[in-house]
Amino acid sequence: MAGVFSRRLQWDLPRNPLSNLLEEKRRAGAPILDLTESNPTHAGLTYPEQEMLAALADPRGSRYDPAPRGIESAREAVAKYYSKRGRGIAAADILLTASTSEAYAYLFKLLADPGDEILTPRPSYPLFEFLAGLESVRVRQYPLRYDGAWHIDFQALEAAITPLVRAIVVVNPNNPTGSFLKLEE
Repeated sequence: MAGVFSRRLQWDLPRNPLSNLLEEKRRAGAPILDLTESNPTHAGLTYPEQEMLAALADPRGSRYDPAPRGIESAREAVAKYYSKRGRGIAAADILLTASTSEAYAYLFKLLADPGDEILTPRPSYPLFEFLAGLESVRVRQYPLRYDGAWHIDFQALEAAITPLVRAIVVVNPNNPTGSFLKLEE
């Protein structure tokens, strides 16, 4: 399969020990609380199913009106949310995406040219390398330090900055640590 796709990505990654153990536990029927599950229909969350189904029956849902920046009413709702919190932002300045992966792809294209570098925290979102690779951008990592809580290692971050670096990714809250940035960070 690797020969079918571009050489931008390493398609033949070996499975890591944690993935192997997880698969073994699932096959054995062990109860698993998967904190990486992002599909709410698979995560065991309860949600208003009848109300959601009723919304799908709304005739407005059968009309296709593409909105590349996101549906205007949704962007207005986001602007209103931030306005109530003292952060005035115009709906016209908001871009909604279908996922964080799509948003990162847009940002990598916007901020970096092929061959440029993006700095990402370590540990962090495991798809950064693939997303950047698809945009022909290279990921370099800066370490987070842990002393009972996660922190940005500013000395290591500064040392990682080179003329090829076009952006520094800061994830808040961080995936997979769950840590939040502190005010001083």
